[in-house]
Parts: sequence; structure tokens; C-alpha cells
Amino acid sequence: MNSFDFTRFRRLFANDVLRVSKIVLLASAALLCLTSIVYIANFEPGNVPAEPPVGVVLFAIYLLGFGLLLTSEIFRDMHHPLERYHYLMLPVSNLERFLSRYLLTGPLLVIYVLLAFMVMDWTGNLLAQWLKGASAPAFSLAQFPVTLLLRVYLFAHLIAFLGAICFRSMYLVKTILALVAVWLGMVIAAYLALRIFYFDAFEWGSFGPVGSLRLSLVPLFEASWMNWTIALGMSCWLLYVGYRCLKAHEVQNGL
Repeated sequence: MNSFDFTRFRRLFANDVLRVSKIVLLASAALLCLTSIVYIANFEPGNVPAEPPVGVVLFAIYLLGFGLLLTSEIFRDMHHPLERYHYLMLPVSNLERFLSRYLLTGPLLVIYVLLAFMVMDWTGNLLAQWLKGASAPAFSLAQFPVTLLLRVYLFAHLIAFLGAICFRSMYLVKTILALVAVWLGMVIAAYLALRIFYFDAFEWGSFGPVGSLRLSLVPLFEASWMNWTIALGMSCWLLYVGYRCLKAHEVQNGL
């Protein structure tokens, strides 16, 4: 079987969309009602709009909360003792499976949440204006935190996506715990490295340094293009690790 065939991929993607469409639509309807209630409760005539705007706060909660939860559950059928046989019997390649579910929970979900929240924001403002005589500025990409939230989600999504492939249950919880463990390990390793390479700046009885560490960032690493290069490189590495784990999953289970 070829690694990628567009016709197979199109059918697989349509099946994946149908599989998650019900829960996405139900969640969207529930969040529409919640958004309307929040807007009606928060806006009063003469009140100064909150900073950050309530719309941006809700958008962040919906995108990060719902998006990462959906991402963590996207490979549930692969781990389920009964559904995994149907998952493995589909005449598609691992690359097609990987790409279909990455696009569905990553870039395409971001576009859907943006459009859906614009509808929620418009509906909430309309009801608030009708019932309370007050509304907030319309939600848009021009608001500063929105573009930052999109970048944060697309990177956090890669980590949740990797966790959905590697863990067999409680996907999001285990991913968060693993991420915390890695972060703590990096902090401990960095601290021990400082104690070793700057031993004259520490005393055995103190946790913090008692002298100057003479640490300074190289100007190259302060440049914006270098930060983007590191972020993109890390993203590509996470995608590669996730794909390799997906290929190895079937072999490890003898399926």
C-alpha cells in the first residue's frame, strides 16, 4: 500500500469528520448558550468593558479546553480493546491516519472555533443589547491576545496529540503529568548544571547563588527569527515523534 493516496485520504477524513461531528455540534450548542448567559450577566449600561474583554477570555477557555480535550480523545478507537480492530482493518496507511486526525484537531479545528465563536459573540452581544441595552466590541483577530492564543494552542496541540497516541487511557491527564515531569526534570538538570559549572557562586548550605552567575543571552538567541526557528523545529520534531510512535503502536501490540 502506498504511504499516501489522496482518494483514500479524502474518504478517511470524511469518516473522521463524521465520527466527531456529533460531539462537536453538541458542544458548540452548549457553548453558545453559555456564552449568551455570560454576556447578558456581564454587560450593563455605562459599565467600562473588562480588560481583557470577556470575549477573549471565553475564546481562550473554549479553544484550549475543548480543543485539547478533543485532541486527547482523537485516538481513543486505536486504544479501545474492541474498536481497535476496526481501526486497524481500515485500508489506509499510518501517514493518512496521522495527517487526517492532525488536521482535524489542529488547523481545521482552530478555523472552526474562530468562526463558531464569532457567531457566539454576535449572538451574545445581540441578546445583551436587547435585554440590557449594552454590548461589547465585536470579537476579531485584530485583538492582541487572539493571535497569541492561536500560536499557543497549535503548539500545545502537538503535545496533546502525541499523548493521545502514546497513552492508553486518561490521555490528557497523563500528558499533563508527563509534561510536568519533563519540565521538573529540565529545571533540576539546569540547576545541577549551574551548581557544577558555577560552583564558586554557590555554598553547600544555600540553595540559591551567593555570587554572580555571569549569565547573559547571546544576541543571536534574542532575535525573533531564531525564536521562530526553534519553535518550528520543536514542532516538526514533535510531529515526527508522534508519527513514529503511531507506526510502532501496532507492532508493540502484535496487531
